[in-house]
Amino acid sequence: MDARKCWLSHPNEWQPIVRQWAQTDTKELSMKVREWRQVTGEQILAITVGNFNAKTRLLITVPHAHEPAGTAACIDALCQIITGVHLDGTKADLPIDKIRQRLLVTFVPDSNPQGRSRSPERVWDGSKYDNDEFLKIAFGIAADGSRFGRYPEWRYSEHKPKRVGIIYEQIDDDLWVEPNTSRKSSHSKVLDALLAEDGYTHYLELHQHETDEAVLLPAWFDDLPESEQAKLGEWAQAILMGWKKQGFQVQERPYIPYRGQERQKFFRDFWRGRWDGGNWLCVEARNNRHAKTGEPTSLEHQLVAMLTVLLSTFEWLLRVI
Repeated sequence: MDARKCWLSHPNEWQPIVRQWAQTDTKELSMKVREWRQVTGEQILAITVGNFNAKTRLLITVPHAHEPAGTAACIDALCQIITGVHLDGTKADLPIDKIRQRLLVTFVPDSNPQGRSRSPERVWDGSKYDNDEFLKIAFGIAADGSRFGRYPEWRYSEHKPKRVGIIYEQIDDDLWVEPNTSRKSSHSKVLDALLAEDGYTHYLELHQHETDEAVLLPAWFDDLPESEQAKLGEWAQAILMGWKKQGFQVQERPYIPYRGQERQKFFRDFWRGRWDGGNWLCVEARNNRHAKTGEPTSLEHQLVAMLTVLLSTFEWLLRVI
């Protein structure tokens, strides 16, 4: 696989291809594309493939605009499932026939295309920006020139930032939100619609950060029965083992992010009532430069890391169902 030929991350790159795939009628594969429009006109696409009668149903999302590797991996994985090959034409690595026959999978490759469309880069590989510069693009620049804060919701009239970060979504003339912590976001509305319509059994959220690959547990993990904690642990270990086989440095133990902090409450509130059980994981692949070593993170590293997450998840699901 030539990773650069398989990397599509901006909506104008991949959405026309997905719409073209949707026009392809095959007996071997069922496919459905659903769309939602953000207030600024950008379209969010959810692409569902596989067996629409399957009991095991996986929803995969990418909420943050400054973390494009998840988007690229979703599109290449879709290409494998739909066409049998990677985007560069090389043979697929995914167990295509088993996925088509035994799973229902929905990809939301980018739930804030408004933010991604404002991104100046297709990939953050550490070659142009140090992490401080990069994170000022991600979160924005405050009125005093410092990195803008991180809020579920904030008003431009109150903060008057010098630059709005691409992580945020504008939902009216004054209000901006973070997709995965505000229930006013398009990401939230898409989740509500998909969960209500399809009844997913598993959820996977794809993120990136500036350190070793990691698996994150749901904010409510401590409240789950031991049997559900154990099942999540098995899924997490499958992903960690997949990364290790690729030679990646990983954070050995899955963890609850922001434990005991206000942000953990944001996550609890965001998911309360829509997903209170287990079978929920988040992953963090490396982005830009490693925070401790300063090492750049190549496009190839990022795409392989995310495709490994998807492959490991599919293989684990097919073993346990």
